[in-house]
Amino acid sequence: MFVRIIPAFILAAILSSCAVQKNTVNTRLDAEMPRRIIWAWERPEDLSGFDPKEFGVAFLAQTLFLENGSINRKPRMQPLETADGAYIIAVTRIETNKSTAKRPTLDEEMAAKTAALIAATRTLPNVRGVQVDFDAVVSERDFYRKMMFELRRLLSEPPASAGGQNTGSEDTGGNESVNDPTNTHHSPPAIHPTLTMTSLASWCTGDAWFNDFPVDEAVPMAFQMGADTEKIRTYLRNGNDWIEPLCRGSYGISLDEGLLDGMKPGRRIYYFKNSAWKQGDLSGL
Repeated sequence: MFVRIIPAFILAAILSSCAVQKNTVNTRLDAEMPRRIIWAWERPEDLSGFDPKEFGVAFLAQTLFLENGSINRKPRMQPLETADGAYIIAVTRIETNKSTAKRPTLDEEMAAKTAALIAATRTLPNVRGVQVDFDAVVSERDFYRKMMFELRRLLSEPPASAGGQNTGSEDTGGNESVNDPTNTHHSPPAIHPTLTMTSLASWCTGDAWFNDFPVDEAVPMAFQMGADTEKIRTYLRNGNDWIEPLCRGSYGISLDEGLLDGMKPGRRIYYFKNSAWKQGDLSGL
């Protein structure tokens, strides 16, 4: 019987071509975003003194509470001031009721309504990016996958006007537009806003279940990590990088906990603080 020997380098090329191409951080972000992003949560914030060439702002625009078949939306109520020309990202936080009696349906209809509510934040003043913040147990992962694909589809379409956009949510009356908490000069909605998500640090180091998500990057939340704190800190300190490619463009850190040993240089850093920001907060970092 004739056996054909395939040279090793040809075999390697064949195997490489058959490998599944993984999603990576969109290089567009490096060209558009500042290297430092301030997370502005639900409290009065005056960030007008932060140089927009150096700092972007990712502000909590709304929180969505998913329960049974309902989506209860809590819009941002606190004022936010930013510098003219700042790169603004509208963040949506998603919470799901974990009680057995009130666990959300997480069906396709809920995924579509959730995506519509998040997409509506693109019409807020000066928003150039949309970010989704969530924690997902294993049983919720398929829901988030469907929701993110629908969200990307909606964001690829021309933006609706901020006034009277139909979000498709029965709980918000169907026609409620997102609140405008900002006190800045308004520019038209971004035609192609960036789409990012936050990620638990543990998802970035091995439990990478979202690489197929149509996002531009996933921001590793390298703070308030609970039981994983020492494990993740040691992992980074030893020179390791995130296993998930979508996590390799940035770090999310807390001002209280500071920088982590082993952080790769040149990546975006998102900064979180448990109280209102002050002008000199980041001077030592």
